Amino acid sequence: MTGAGESLNTVRPRSTRETAPRRVSDRVRPGHARRAARLQLLIALGLFAADLSAPATRAQDAVFLSSPNSAQGVIRVTGAIADYSSAGLVIDIGGGSRTFPAENVARIETRRIAPHEKADALSAAGDFPAALAAYRAAREQEARPWVRRQITAEIVWCCRALGQLSAAAGEFLLLVRADSATPYFDCIPLAWYPSSQSAQLEQDARTWLRQESTPAAVLLGASYLLPTELGGAALDRLRILSTSAEKTIAQLALTQTWRMAAVSADAGQVASWERTLESMPPPLRAGGYYVVGQAWARLGDWEKSALAMMRIPILHSRDRSLAARALLDAGAALERLQRREAALGLYRELLVDYPESPGVAEAQLRLSPPAGGPGEDSS
Repeated sequence: MTGAGESLNTVRPRSTRETAPRRVSDRVRPGHARRAARLQLLIALGLFAADLSAPATRAQDAVFLSSPNSAQGVIRVTGAIADYSSAGLVIDIGGGSRTFPAENVARIETRRIAPHEKADALSAAGDFPAALAAYRAAREQEARPWVRRQITAEIVWCCRALGQLSAAAGEFLLLVRADSATPYFDCIPLAWYPSSQSAQLEQDARTWLRQESTPAAVLLGASYLLPTELGGAALDRLRILSTSAEKTIAQLALTQTWRMAAVSADAGQVASWERTLESMPPPLRAGGYYVVGQAWARLGDWEKSALAMMRIPILHSRDRSLAARALLDAGAALERLQRREAALGLYRELLVDYPESPGVAEAQLRLSPPAGGPGEDSS
């Protein structure tokens, strides 16, 4: 039976957490109605699986496993989860235990202690400073190692939302040092576009680039150093990592190399990148979509650029800085297509959904009437 201060909640692994749709009434932050409408369209097109909601009993954990042979697409197993990592999910059932491949885990329902529940509520409400403190308290009090790792992933997301990139990277590296192919790899705080970065962040990136025994650290460092004087060395490291036996590292390193190739890529090459992205696990595609969108913009294919960019705020809204940047760039592409009203809607969405974004000032500027437009004397 669930003890005092605990409640039953759902943990979505990397493969479904971000893409599983929720009702509009479940969303806390304003502005999500627009995104929900887009999600309904994607559901209708068959891009999402149904989100089954059968609850676990209060005495047990429940694991939902992908099963093509099941009418509902998943099967439900109950028991006590002993571990969940890249090696698989181990669940004690009766007098024995069973292990299921991590990639088959669609959803987990488990008990959460009160501080963890509080942290989730704060995060959903967009209060990331308070959520970060609550998650850190929850990690101290949580006894189950596999849940502590899940909490660490949430800490990474909070740090990223707050722009604390060095802290986010440090927490992420705790995850991969415990489990190099962690199911929470989607929270890795990679850089996908040049931005102003502190001297401390650049120094940290140089340190990560030298940590050859931890490929995820090298990947992180290279992503931040690509636009710097160490860009050549960073690109060399990324090319080496793209051949890694660790598939997730190889895929992300490959998409990072596209950042440099995008300046000279032709339409055939960019189209091949899109096909490569479709073969990757959905949660790892956000940065690749951004690079592809930039490449189409450079080629003047504004329709394809806008489509690639819009996948990010629709499918990867947890990546707040990238989603906000993508809304700006998608809006710019729509303006090139003479679809200013649609572009203005994206700028307003940025202001509502990502008010902490550095792109807010630019969005406000673009929302201003053009010179000679309504409300301005052009004489």
